[in-house]
Amino acid sequence: MTTTDTPPEERKRTMAAAGRPRRRPGIWVLIAVLLALLLLAIIVLPQLRIVTAAFSDGHGGATLAHFAEFFTTARFTEALWHSVVVSLAAGLLSCLVGIPTAYLLAQYDLPRRSLFLTLATMATVSPPFLGAYAWVMLLGRGGILTDVLPLPFDTIIGPGGIIWVTIWATQSMTFLIAYDTFRSIDPSLDEAAASVGSNPWRTRLRIVLPLAVPALVTGFYTAAMKIFADFGTPLIIGGGYRMLPVEVYNEFLSEVSTNPALASSASLVMLAVAGATLAVQQWALRRRTYASVGVRTRPLQPVGRAQKLLMTGWLCLVFFLSFVPHLVVIGTSFLTWQTGILTWTPTLANYRQLFAEDLGTILTSFVLAGIGCVLCILVGVLTAYITVRRRYRVLAPALNIMVMIPYILPGTVLAIGLILSFNSAPLILTGTATIIVLVYLTRRLPYFMKSVEAAMTQVHPALEEAAISVGAKPLRAFRQATLPAIRPAVVSGGTVAFLQMITELSATIMVYAVPFVTMTVVIFNNAVQPGSPFGVASAMTVVLMVSVYVPLYFVRRRFSDLRTS
Repeated sequence: MTTTDTPPEERKRTMAAAGRPRRRPGIWVLIAVLLALLLLAIIVLPQLRIVTAAFSDGHGGATLAHFAEFFTTARFTEALWHSVVVSLAAGLLSCLVGIPTAYLLAQYDLPRRSLFLTLATMATVSPPFLGAYAWVMLLGRGGILTDVLPLPFDTIIGPGGIIWVTIWATQSMTFLIAYDTFRSIDPSLDEAAASVGSNPWRTRLRIVLPLAVPALVTGFYTAAMKIFADFGTPLIIGGGYRMLPVEVYNEFLSEVSTNPALASSASLVMLAVAGATLAVQQWALRRRTYASVGVRTRPLQPVGRAQKLLMTGWLCLVFFLSFVPHLVVIGTSFLTWQTGILTWTPTLANYRQLFAEDLGTILTSFVLAGIGCVLCILVGVLTAYITVRRRYRVLAPALNIMVMIPYILPGTVLAIGLILSFNSAPLILTGTATIIVLVYLTRRLPYFMKSVEAAMTQVHPALEEAAISVGAKPLRAFRQATLPAIRPAVVSGGTVAFLQMITELSATIMVYAVPFVTMTVVIFNNAVQPGSPFGVASAMTVVLMVSVYVPLYFVRRRFSDLRTS
């Protein structure tokens, strides 16, 4: 068709399109693409390597033989069954402790409420293997209290010990989740129930408890998955009781023999269990709505003196048991150990030896966690902004999905993926500090991003639009309008991310190499090896505790809404 044959309207559209300059992609599109490429490289592709290894026959073909070997090998099926049973028991008992405790503090006017909330926040960043280490010293064979108290058992070591340690390591997370829920329940519902003659217990069972279902379900899921993915606790206090994370570790990094393909298959089984559990949790929460329309602050109810003493006594008991490990390691760090046996001779030799031999370890831990925290803040803030503000049709959902993948990944599984991906050319990172930083970044990014995302939803877009309307570039508008508004969430979330990085063990123990040894690795290695310098391990644990709790305390005072995940 010639030009003269073209309809006038079509010629006008063609000429207008030819004369219009092509729009360049905006700066946020470019940032979103770069973030997507980064997350693809450090999260998605490493986990795909696990899938490839699990289904590969080693000669370029596909096979299910590794899964068949897993489900026909007694030690793996036994470990899987043990992990499921222990996780269910620990999750249930953690809820039975944490949720009633949260209800008391949320409902009644009790003394030292702020102190208990601070203790709960502090306990959430305590590594579970610390509790295992301390309870073994107390109630293990030849423990400090084993021969003193009339106990119904010879040692705490075994599945009961794993569950016991997990209860006190996770009840604080369950407590904080439930506390926020109980405080947000509209008090007018209680008043309405009372007005039609309902007694307090009936109101709790028919109104308060159903509205707290999200806390019940989320608390149970959090506690159960904590021990399901935990590596250190069952290895220290399990006494040979098979748990799947330990078996995966042994199969992948054993000094005797390794089978990466079988370890990859076991990792996918762990991932399938974790994913199915998360799906059940989401299904339970979506079955019905739990929201109320009231906005009144829930008043604290006064209680009599006797009731107040009983309730406060229960709170003190719960948090005392949660902090027993801390008290034990502080005390034993100032006592003399001789070939692994505790004597009651006071000494400062443990700290002198620690700072003479392991000062570099402390500095390494801070540097690696600091770098990981900075990267987590940078990636998390930018990703949260794109998912909340920009909402690109493909990029925003893709970024959100990629960031949340590590949320359901046990630490051992995540570490195996990184090892498989970065253990050969062109990019070899195993044995370097970089792979530890990647572990820290990927493990804590989901939690940090979601906390910033929640804060960003409360910032009105008009602030940024006003800055752009007076000539500010998009990045400058974000930096000067949005970023200051979410600064408290960034600071508190970044602090918690740093503290959880410095106490991370499950993945770090698989990827570290000399000289990049962290404090948690030193403590763990000394705790599991007979005849090790336990006094030095206790001193290192005290340093780790101070490193965690001092900054957490000050940030908690500055940002009173600080919560951990």
